[in-house]
Amino acid sequence: MNLEQIHARARRECGYPDDKDRIKVRIAASADNPVLANVVSRFQQEIDRQGINARVIAAGSRGLYDTEPSALIEKPGRPAILYHKITPEIAAELVNDYLLKDDARSDLALCSFGGEKIEGLQDSSEIPIFSLQNRAALRNCGYIDPDNINEYIVRGGYGGLSSVLQLGPEEAIKQLGKTGLRGRGGGGFPTAEKWRICRDTESGDKYTVGDAVDADPHARTARLLVESDPHSVIEGLLIGAYAVGARRGFICINSDYGAAIKRLGEALDRAREYGLLGDNILNTDFSCDIEIKEVESALVSGEETALIRSLENKQAMPCLRPPYPAVSGYNGSPTLINSAETLANVSSIFQGNAAAGTKVITLAGDIVHPYTLEVPFGITLRSIITDIGGGTLDGKDIKAVQFGGPTGRLFAADSLDIQISYESVLEAAGIMGSGTVRVFTIDTCSVETARDMMNYLQGQSCGKCVFGREGIYQLADILSDIAGGKGRPEDLEMIAEICEGMKSGSICGLGRTAPNPVLSSIELFRDDYEFHIKEKKCPKK
Repeated sequence: MNLEQIHARARRECGYPDDKDRIKVRIAASADNPVLANVVSRFQQEIDRQGINARVIAAGSRGLYDTEPSALIEKPGRPAILYHKITPEIAAELVNDYLLKDDARSDLALCSFGGEKIEGLQDSSEIPIFSLQNRAALRNCGYIDPDNINEYIVRGGYGGLSSVLQLGPEEAIKQLGKTGLRGRGGGGFPTAEKWRICRDTESGDKYTVGDAVDADPHARTARLLVESDPHSVIEGLLIGAYAVGARRGFICINSDYGAAIKRLGEALDRAREYGLLGDNILNTDFSCDIEIKEVESALVSGEETALIRSLENKQAMPCLRPPYPAVSGYNGSPTLINSAETLANVSSIFQGNAAAGTKVITLAGDIVHPYTLEVPFGITLRSIITDIGGGTLDGKDIKAVQFGGPTGRLFAADSLDIQISYESVLEAAGIMGSGTVRVFTIDTCSVETARDMMNYLQGQSCGKCVFGREGIYQLADILSDIAGGKGRPEDLEMIAEICEGMKSGSICGLGRTAPNPVLSSIELFRDDYEFHIKEKKCPKK
């Protein structure tokens, strides 16, 4: 089938054109939300009982976890209304009151989206959670049924792949380069340049890999994308495969993401059924198939060369670079690796959406709303934490914020006006990393926090290189002594020496960046460390 035929089929399956006059109830929640199935079932039961012309859609999560299950109700001629924290009982009330009697029940709603003003209800443009976001990679999350390929297609899905097949590989890479898209896996390398290197490397076989591993335990980007919009990742991977000349692809994902793995497998099956995977895709000479590879949920698993070793059924250990995977990767062949977030941006760009200038962020730690959201570059850490995250738990003052994942540096409360951009973060001696924003309040012990971070990283180290393995071990040991009242004045100088050795001598990014949280903690809170060493106790106790 060509795209026109696929699109026509998708519209038929979704009930178009009659569907435009039907009420739609889009219920969003994570796949593991215990109430989701009951809410969906109750909505459907009440709609059937009342004989209402409505369709219930079990969408994926929006990333606004503490509002879910939520229900976006679209009535023809009315603004869409988002209801939050839905229970089966509330579902029955909404069917009776809003769907049947047109009582919007503003008391149960979070906001409306455009159109006429509804009394007692804010428009989404007045709420920072929505007004400060700009969703490109997450554009479909919480809106479409991730198990229904037709919903993805009618919203432009696989139109990007079709357009690229008409452009040709060289022009596709050129067009991608004009957008300025940089890899969202943490390094920020220009995506088109990586594609060009892989394409220009002569080889009989080439491979492409989608990195859907949430290596950071606080990050949820890959899980959210694969659970809520798997086809955006698949389409992006296919576009990359065509551009570099790969016929085989992999999507690597955390082995403990059971629901996401199941959903991804079903999405790949539907894509094959529609002729979007396999031989002669969209009636062209482009052929490519994709398989799922489950990998261990470990920090090192997200590193490119370690990921290659996992694909080869070897222990996940980083290797010295160069050569880079784009030149010599899986089985020694050129291998294009892009994160799930990058691939979702790729499919968005070639579907005709605005050039990607956003970053997916996950809020963690002592924060009111631990959301996964997508913000435009240029927004500040302070705005993300205060305006979107709702500030700290119990309204306590912020002591520090760690940005970029477990090896990201700490920023003091008075330096949170740093903008989210590769340039600004680098200038502030930070890393973009996973994009996680972890908040610590004023009652946090800086020494114990640094110790806990090193203890965690010690368990994540692959143990391959001396600087990474022994450096993290020694840092954890010294910090434990300081926290336990056994610190010595010379410990701080020893920490600095160890960190410098790790930064210059470690093989992979984990070893080179592991010193970041420790060094920044001492830089910001040296008085805490000196108090621990001198008084043999914590100043917070």
